[in-house]
Amino acid sequence: WTRKRKLLNMKLSSALATLIAFQRHGHSNWASAEDHERKLLLNQADAAMRVDDVVKTAMASVDTGDVHGVALPLNYVILNVSEGYEQQLTMALRLPGVERDQHVVIDTGSSSLAFCDGSLIDEAVSITKTDYAQCITYGATLSCPNDPSAYNTFSAGQIFQGNITAYNTNTGKNIASMDEVYFGISSKEQSFLCDGPLNGIIGVAYSALNDGVSVPSPDFNSLSLWSQYCEIDNKSVGTCNTADLATVTLPAPLEQTLKEDDESGYISAEAFGLYCDYAATIGSEYDTIVPSLGIFFGGNMALNNTFYNSGTPQVALGLPCRNKYEWYMLKLDSIRMPGLNMTQSGFSQCNECVKCYTDSGTSWISLPLPQSQCNDLMNTKVDTLKILGSMLLDIEGANSSTVTLSLPLLWLVEQMNLNRVRCSGASGDFILGFPIFQYYYLAFDMGSKTITFVDLQLSNEIEAFLGGTKLGGNKESSSGTIEPSSGYHVCSTNSLIAISFLQLV
Repeated sequence: WTRKRKLLNMKLSSALATLIAFQRHGHSNWASAEDHERKLLLNQADAAMRVDDVVKTAMASVDTGDVHGVALPLNYVILNVSEGYEQQLTMALRLPGVERDQHVVIDTGSSSLAFCDGSLIDEAVSITKTDYAQCITYGATLSCPNDPSAYNTFSAGQIFQGNITAYNTNTGKNIASMDEVYFGISSKEQSFLCDGPLNGIIGVAYSALNDGVSVPSPDFNSLSLWSQYCEIDNKSVGTCNTADLATVTLPAPLEQTLKEDDESGYISAEAFGLYCDYAATIGSEYDTIVPSLGIFFGGNMALNNTFYNSGTPQVALGLPCRNKYEWYMLKLDSIRMPGLNMTQSGFSQCNECVKCYTDSGTSWISLPLPQSQCNDLMNTKVDTLKILGSMLLDIEGANSSTVTLSLPLLWLVEQMNLNRVRCSGASGDFILGFPIFQYYYLAFDMGSKTITFVDLQLSNEIEAFLGGTKLGGNKESSSGTIEPSSGYHVCSTNSLIAISFLQLV
């Protein structure tokens, strides 16, 4: 549904980066099954118990009136090779009258709530058809015989209004409700958001991104919004047919709910926070919902929980785009590697829209550095990387402060090998995507237009896991440099070639 240009050429760039990684490593030996077993020392069931304990404690503080807000366990999923190994946090939502979970991606880079299953239109009760619809295309353009610019990734459907509940799958209880919010139900779609175990998306960015179109009546056939030009690989290829319809901006469900709770006096912070036990995601099965590896905090609790209170909050200034707040945009001032006596600054691209931002829906971190610098790091020996320390990212903070994020070079290089950290060139995008959760809890204050980064207090086990080969945190090649390890979703030589061929055709 409402997505942004971060998705343009996403799969293509993923395939190319994977092919580059393969070419760089040549015939290097991939990790053994034994190494994979070491990865699983970070037991996901134990991680889930820790998450559930935090949620239980947080909600107990709500019951006693110590803090206002909500805490909800989030699940994790990594999709298969055909979907570019997308990794996402998911939330379990329910429509009124439908007694089954809808596992939707929680995405800070969009603002619509949309469900994939068209049968929900008939199953749900107490929902109202509106005079609005949505049709969104995203991804790389394809060429049909009679049209050089078309898409094969899209969603089209009617907009409804009603109450949506957030469901705790562990306790079997509804935890929170978003009342009388707008949401879409797809009539036709082709998207990873609807593949495997996924059932849709909840975007948690600002309402300015939640565009729809006015339609003549609630009985409008939303299928007519999609114009197919041709079929490629048995997939519909075309574009949205909305030029003759008026565009309308609808309230984003989360922002609407936070504002209403603030106006009612229940909360005083229009904020939410996201936590993920990133280390525990390692070794996850593809296309499988892994329960309770993350947490959503809403309201005052976003700024008053165990993760926020245990670290040092650094408040970054959110930036507008075309005089409107849409995405969680940042101003990157400099990238420093003190161990290499290197500082790079002057990132003027951050003055443009959607070039520098944080986004949970992007599966990687993108650094505006020349590829040659990343290559040099990837060819550096493990022991040297440990000595060199960390990369420091200086970001413009609120009240003329500077936010400095610290990411160990050893960890960054392994993530580079896994295509989870990429170099986009000196003028390229700066994206703090999903892997940032390894070291930071993020709180998004929609009222004050800020993003707070809080360093996580990692356990000794996780520190050892990330910092050395003993627990399988890294695998060294015969030359002493890092190679990918099997616990981190690495594919074989044949798979790499297959990915590249699939995406390039």
